[in-house]
Amino acid sequence: MSLPSNTLLIEGTFSELADEFAQYIDSLRKSNEPTTPSPASVHADVSPGLQKLREKEADEEEPSDAEKEQIFKQRDEVLKKLVLSAPALNSAPEKEITAAYSLLIHLIRQSSSVDMFLPRICTYLSKPFVSSPQHGAALALSILSTVFNSLAPSNSVRYHVFLAILAVIRTSSSNLAWDALKTQLANQLVGWILEWDLDEEETQKLHLAISDAAKDAGDKEFSYTHLLAALQAIPPADASAQEAREIAQRALTAALVLPSVFDFTPLTASDAIQALRSSDATLFELLEVFAADTLDAYEDFIATTPLSSIHDLSSSADILKTKMRLLTLASLAASTPSRSLSYSSIVNALRIESADVEKWVIDTIRAGLIEGKLSQLKGEFLVHRATYRVFGEKQWAEVQGRLMVWRQSLENVLDVVRAEREKFVREGISGAQATAHGNAGAFEGGQGRGGDRRRGGGRGQQREMELVSAD
Repeated sequence: MSLPSNTLLIEGTFSELADEFAQYIDSLRKSNEPTTPSPASVHADVSPGLQKLREKEADEEEPSDAEKEQIFKQRDEVLKKLVLSAPALNSAPEKEITAAYSLLIHLIRQSSSVDMFLPRICTYLSKPFVSSPQHGAALALSILSTVFNSLAPSNSVRYHVFLAILAVIRTSSSNLAWDALKTQLANQLVGWILEWDLDEEETQKLHLAISDAAKDAGDKEFSYTHLLAALQAIPPADASAQEAREIAQRALTAALVLPSVFDFTPLTASDAIQALRSSDATLFELLEVFAADTLDAYEDFIATTPLSSIHDLSSSADILKTKMRLLTLASLAASTPSRSLSYSSIVNALRIESADVEKWVIDTIRAGLIEGKLSQLKGEFLVHRATYRVFGEKQWAEVQGRLMVWRQSLENVLDVVRAEREKFVREGISGAQATAHGNAGAFEGGQGRGGDRRRGGGRGQQREMELVSAD
């Protein structure tokens, strides 16, 4: 019985659906290769196993655990043959692709070995659809997204599905799928890695796949971020391996040519990068120049080692020199004891015209390397903050010195505050005592005068009385 060409999702038992799927694969093969000898029939190959399954499915009694195990084993034998023939689905008519893959995934999910079959199906879906060059990527993403969302968050098969999604996105002519995925990555990737319990190799592979997809979408900074994450996932024991060396070279060249990357500490801290000291000495030496040296050292380096001989960096010569000037100005600002840079010192260090000083200072501020204030009147740049490119013993000593000065200043302020407080307390006590004495004197004086008034009043009354008596 031939399968209808417009519907594959039908109700039925595993054996019925598997039988229909096998017939559909045979019909696809025959229609796609009409002039070549017919390949072996998938339907004929799976029919004996399906017959055994039909007999067990027809049995009305509840199967025992041993019988259930035999049923799953028989299903897996049938599925192995169906899955091996599934690449033919990529040549199916466009309107049938989704239904055909959905049916196969439905069959796989009834297996006891889902994690064995689904990753292979994801591999097929990440390949082009011959019959749908225009919409094939969208169809594949739709199927893969359905599979991804149907699996439990902790199911490690999601890892393989996600890798297939990234592979399909790379083949898409539109960046819409990448833009949508990028938002999810920012919010959920860390959780996914923990839930899937990935080892170092799997984590490295995942970050590389994300980096490649971002690079193809034109998102170079995001690509570098995950390339760096892949580099950090390399175990120290594998730092000198060929694959580790390739990742290290990619990460290092990307960091050098990206205009926004000025911090090379994550690279110098990597064992795989350090291994380049012996396997790719010139590239590693260039890293050391960008990590700690100035424009003078950079120009001395390229005078003896042309950029064209270092992974073809000559096409990025302007970017490299610009970055080196910005980094040189940052180092100059960080190492200036007075925190004031004259325009002439900037001109000499960056080898630029006097009229361009303010432009380069502003560009360095925009890069987040320094902060400060320009003074055209004084011809100087007052440094408020500067980024240390290398932080070693010298820088720690400088920080210690500044902390000691700060501590002494705070102690001086504290002494002044303490002295003023003591003065205030003394003056308060003296004032309180003076007030108390004044109040006491006033009270005694008031009593005397009051007594006099009383006595005087008495005499007055007495005189008045005496005058009345005399009359």
